[in-house]
Amino acid sequence: MTTAILQVLGDPKGYKTLRYVIDGKEYKECLSSLAIYEWLKDCGKDAEIILLVPDSLITKIESDTDRAVELLKDRETFRERILELLDGVEADVLMIPSVGIYSGKYTAHFEGSVENTIIYIFKELVRRNIDEIYADVSTGQNIYTTSMLEALRKYVTYRKLRYILQGESGISLKLAYVPPIFVEGQEVNVELHDFDVKAFFSLPKLNPKDICVDRDKRIELQRKYGEFFDELSKDLKTLKMAFNAVKYNVPLVFYHPEILNLDIDTRDKESKLLNILEELEESRKIIAEGNKLIVKRNVLNGTNVVNTFFALALLSSIIDFWRERIDEPELNSILKTFKELYENLGLDVNARFLERDIRGIEERAEELSGEKLLLDLYAIGNDQKPKKSSDPKRNFFAHSGFLKEITRVRREEDRILLRYDVELARKDIVSWLQDPR
Repeated sequence: MTTAILQVLGDPKGYKTLRYVIDGKEYKECLSSLAIYEWLKDCGKDAEIILLVPDSLITKIESDTDRAVELLKDRETFRERILELLDGVEADVLMIPSVGIYSGKYTAHFEGSVENTIIYIFKELVRRNIDEIYADVSTGQNIYTTSMLEALRKYVTYRKLRYILQGESGISLKLAYVPPIFVEGQEVNVELHDFDVKAFFSLPKLNPKDICVDRDKRIELQRKYGEFFDELSKDLKTLKMAFNAVKYNVPLVFYHPEILNLDIDTRDKESKLLNILEELEESRKIIAEGNKLIVKRNVLNGTNVVNTFFALALLSSIIDFWRERIDEPELNSILKTFKELYENLGLDVNARFLERDIRGIEERAEELSGEKLLLDLYAIGNDQKPKKSSDPKRNFFAHSGFLKEITRVRREEDRILLRYDVELARKDIVSWLQDPR
């Protein structure tokens, strides 16, 4: 398990050594994150401290604009400078995008959007794949603390979607609260409270190609990464089919890679998207004009960026389910596997309809020898020829996907196995799952 402690940094020259009290234990540190780190260490946990440092703090730590430009362009040197001002504490420093106008010995203009700040923090949490987070919400300028909180909210949702089919939470998040500080050496109590959000089994709305607000930049990215975005769009179509197969109770499709191919590397897609976002951040323009510093960024479309990650997380959860739980399409195995899945997702109605349809097939297949279309089982013991469905699409979804004209049933001793007649049904099933309405 990866554990991280997050804290937004204000002026690094302004922090005093305090007596932080956590769970009855006292820790003398200049930052609450350091106290939490020591407390976790006492609890037998290893953790990483990540200081979120707005790049606007350059006006506090560097008086020369040319030197400021150098620091902003070199993240490692910026990190070393911050840690030096904090008397060499051991921590990672994440330079996050600022927005607005800041004054020191010179004026700094940061052009962009708070969306960039939120997405940059979110991106780093995804990249680091953190399982447990302690986040101090008591320090730093309000706009950056609330940006961290919003990024955490999105990350918790992302992690929950990543494990939603498995019925796991996927993340633990606690917020740390510290009261106002007045004098050095003051004793302050650190309160830790669980923070949670709900993640619903729903399909995110997004356009992964529109991750930038600026039209020209979008065109440039699509030209440069056209193949990647095309692959991503294809994967999202697969996600839509898989999502609808679960939502509308069509389990048998998961046993047919010819219809629903879930052999997809979502980690590779996430990695490439993270790299594109990092490239966008690194393409910012940093200009020194006399006593003025200007930092220009391409404004991100936060909704499309985050929803793309949500979609990939959901697809990853579905793929894991497919790889771990899908074996052979034996009647009772299908029922057991998907009843558990529907319970995890709160789709109890699906479970009832699936059991009804499974038991119906089981009854009709009692005297079956070999393999037949489900349609033909309706003719056993009946002189009349069975009728085909007048509305195949409606009946497909009304009977757990076991449409009698396309579902083949085979008995092997005491086992009953199902499969679709792929030659007859593939195009129809793909079309129906892409648009169930």
